Amino acid sequence: MYVTKVEKVREYKVTEQGAYKVKVKYLLHKGVGAERLQLRLFTIDVGGYTPLERHAHEHEVFVLQGKVLIRGGDKEVVASPRDVIFIPSYEEHQFKNIGDEPVEFLCTKETGEIPEVLKKGG
Repeated sequence: MYVTKVEKVREYKVTEQGAYKVKVKYLLHKGVGAERLQLRLFTIDVGGYTPLERHAHEHEVFVLQGKVLIRGGDKEVVASPRDVIFIPSYEEHQFKNIGDEPVEFLCTKETGEIPEVLKKGG
């Protein structure tokens, strides 16, 4: 078993092209024993957004705080705390903070990999 406090997990700036004012904490991943998925905590500051992207892995998302516009495929929806979102494989998607406070959400990623930033000793 692995247990920690969110406050003890290091936060990283998301540096991928197209990301603006986004940070992530890798709460669970292979490095702590999670062999099949990662659980990440994202924070998007006011006015920020994630890259518009698509990829093989799906996402399961739980919004904790803030007001976020989510683009998924040809739809746009506004999500708020306690909303749950599923993004299927290869669906183009993006998250934008449209509120006046930081957005926080939990997001899973199916992978047995250690996050790249952690492999680099970050």
